[in-house]
Amino acid sequence: MASLGKTFVAGVIWGTIEKFASLFIGFFITVLLARKLTPADYGLVNMIHIFTVFGMVLIDGGFGQALIQKRDVSNKDYSTIFFLNILLSLAVFVALYYSAPFIAEFYQQPSLISISRTLFLLFPINAFSIIQHTLLTKQLKVKQLTLVSVVSSLISGFVGLYYAYSGYGVWALVYQTLTLYIVRTLTLWIINDWRPIIRFSFNSIRTIWNFSINLLGTFALASIFQNIYTVIIGRFFNVVDVGYYNQAFRFESIATSTVTSAVQRISFPTFAELQNDMDRLRSAYKKVINVTMYLHLPIMLGIATIGHDLFLVLLTEKWLPSVPYFHLLCITSSLYPMHMINVNVIKALGKGRLYFRLNLLKYLLMTIFIILTIRYSIIAVLLGYVIATISSCPFITYYCGKEIKYSIYSQFKELIPIFTTTGVMVCLVLSCRFMNIQPTIRLFVEILIGIASYVGLSYIFKLDAFTHLVNLVKKQL
Repeated sequence: MASLGKTFVAGVIWGTIEKFASLFIGFFITVLLARKLTPADYGLVNMIHIFTVFGMVLIDGGFGQALIQKRDVSNKDYSTIFFLNILLSLAVFVALYYSAPFIAEFYQQPSLISISRTLFLLFPINAFSIIQHTLLTKQLKVKQLTLVSVVSSLISGFVGLYYAYSGYGVWALVYQTLTLYIVRTLTLWIINDWRPIIRFSFNSIRTIWNFSINLLGTFALASIFQNIYTVIIGRFFNVVDVGYYNQAFRFESIATSTVTSAVQRISFPTFAELQNDMDRLRSAYKKVINVTMYLHLPIMLGIATIGHDLFLVLLTEKWLPSVPYFHLLCITSSLYPMHMINVNVIKALGKGRLYFRLNLLKYLLMTIFIILTIRYSIIAVLLGYVIATISSCPFITYYCGKEIKYSIYSQFKELIPIFTTTGVMVCLVLSCRFMNIQPTIRLFVEILIGIASYVGLSYIFKLDAFTHLVNLVKKQL
């Protein structure tokens, strides 16, 4: 347990530190691209994002997660899924390639034919890297995974900037995306020395089929509903609104992944290792969710509070219509670690059917609110998204707690100090909005007060997560 715990802690700490480097690169490139490109450019690319994400889900089929959850996996198993991924990627590419005219007609955007057909090349490119990525994730090789992310983000970012500032418009985003997957695949093959053997076994597929098919259903629904708002905005509003929404989503995603990306990669394989020891699993769960929420909640609500100045200073006034969307997306994502960590426990226990049903409940709530709000405005639709997402969180928390014998009441009770401290911090940052000073200076003051007040209150009231983090960092240094 000590060895596994040390591996997990080191992975989260160094993964988070290194993730900041990756996010800084991505954030810097996003800002430069947004200053040059128009909301319509982003809107066009993101109208087909749902098809690329859904295609990726169909190609992997949940097999990657199933291989992580399975305790004993042979090289024959890995090789079988490797070749299956490639065959599926070619089938998906061909199907969507010939569907491009229908996609363009749906959105009433003829240029989407050539754009989508080019972007769909990422399916066969990415298929070659799925098993490589799965192996590094299963082995908790966080540094290697982060290196892949940094290198691919950096190179693809410069490609995107080159084409954007050369006047290629929307094609800068297309070439950036393709370069990202090409470099990512090549880097994974260089870093990981695993190579497939020429073997294909239907028995290998059968042994993980029951678990993976439930994940496939869940991931397929997730890919649809996580991108359904882009489809709705593009179909019922206009391409510029899609661009505004997408920029808000990009900034929110950067903030969300600051802490949770490292935890997401490490928590599932770690919980899978502990699946046969409920006491150790429950103990690991308590520590992970407490520390992750302590870091994540103030980041999300803090940047939501400074959203106006953040967009004004970094992206200029042309992107200010994105701010209300940004506020709502940040509020929705504030509880994301509770959802993510709980479902990782459920997956680690092999409860694929329960995992599917809980997510189905969430998407049912989202569907209801979409039907109720679509006739009004984008803000109304996103408000429905906030309510549906937050409403589903207690259900997932309850059933996870039931599996590991840790009640939902106990879970939320331990998080009350974090919610209270974050609330005070938000109020202090909000008070800065009354300062009649230059926006750049006010943004700096807001960030400084937010960090200082949260850390200071954590120290004064001796929050468990704060003390635990300080001790962990001291041990790592």
